[in-house]
Amino acid sequence: MAENDVTTTEPTEEPQGAETDWEAKYKEAVAQSRKWEERAKANKTKADKWDAYEQEGMSEAEKVAKRAEAAEAELAQLKADAQRRTDAAEVSKAMGVPAALLLHCADRADMEAFAEEYAGIEKPPAAPPAPQSRIVRGGGSKPSTADQFAEMAEHFFRH
Repeated sequence: MAENDVTTTEPTEEPQGAETDWEAKYKEAVAQSRKWEERAKANKTKADKWDAYEQEGMSEAEKVAKRAEAAEAELAQLKADAQRRTDAAEVSKAMGVPAALLLHCADRADMEAFAEEYAGIEKPPAAPPAPQSRIVRGGGSKPSTADQFAEMAEHFFRH
């Protein structure tokens, strides 16, 4: 199988009124997909073999150095995340903005700018007080609408 075999399919113009054979086009597309899938699998196998070959060729010092670089990169990321959380907590405490809203910011300056904008947003009004008709006095429960209707009907039919 040639690695550089590239097949291009150009759309063919069909005469007006001719129907397109969609099933044939589908089967052709599936066949192309399978061909490229096989090539990808073959390339993955080759890539894995190459990686193994590179690992064998490395000296023990090179392997340790590579692991150390990966560990240092991970440590730097963890420190940056911890600093971001610390900054968010400090800005949150100073500006009265929830820290969770600040974690999307890139740095402390962005957090402070966002907190100032957030502080300028008008807060929603407090919930209105309950209407007087819903407040029950005397410790009893307010009769339901059905109970009130039954009481009214009984009063109406008695008189």
